Amino acid sequence: MRQSAAMWVVGAFVASSMVASASAADLPRPVYKAHPYLSPERVFSWTGFYIGVHGGYGWSRLSGDGTFGPASATARGWLGGGQVGYNYQINRFVIGAEVDAAWANVKHDEAFFAGTITVKQDYFITAAARLGYAFDRTLVYGKVGGAWTRDKWDGNDGVGGTLTATVNRTGWMLGAGVEQAFWDNWTAKLEYNYLMFGSRTPNFAFTGGLGIAGTADYKVNTHIVKAGLNYRFSTF
Repeated sequence: MRQSAAMWVVGAFVASSMVASASAADLPRPVYKAHPYLSPERVFSWTGFYIGVHGGYGWSRLSGDGTFGPASATARGWLGGGQVGYNYQINRFVIGAEVDAAWANVKHDEAFFAGTITVKQDYFITAAARLGYAFDRTLVYGKVGGAWTRDKWDGNDGVGGTLTATVNRTGWMLGAGVEQAFWDNWTAKLEYNYLMFGSRTPNFAFTGGLGIAGTADYKVNTHIVKAGLNYRFSTF
């Protein structure tokens, strides 16, 4: 009797296990969903060649010693041109080189007897190395390099006499600026340049019996503030 009871218990356990297994087989399998894919945010890079345009305002201090002692004058005016360069970014540091050229109308007019004498710088060229620090799409930079300009003299005494001269100058430049990327390939900048040119003596040509006694050496220091727009080509 005890054996029959034990067999019944075992049989009941087996039967219940089979029922549970059959019920589990009828249950739907759990569905596992993959985690959503999050693409990493693209990091902006300043690396690449670029080309652009700029416009600005300049003023130059002309100073020297002439026949009648020290003299100085300030020429002022607008300028506009373009630039081409290359940047390479290493972590947050950006190194590069840039060449820019601008047509200019930075001039000074002064009474000359019954007429006028004008000295004008009609172009500026700079070739400089750049070093900057990037805050993602904002670049703060400095630059140093060479500078070139030309002074053109044109005068008349109001009674038929004229004078002309051209002085080509080579010097140095220092600059600083900030550049902002507003699209992937387009950037805008605001920049200041200081150009230093040594003393030169104009070789005047005269007509109408006009002449100037003695010689005059003078140097030129130029300040330029300009805004620019650059297009950066894709890195290759």
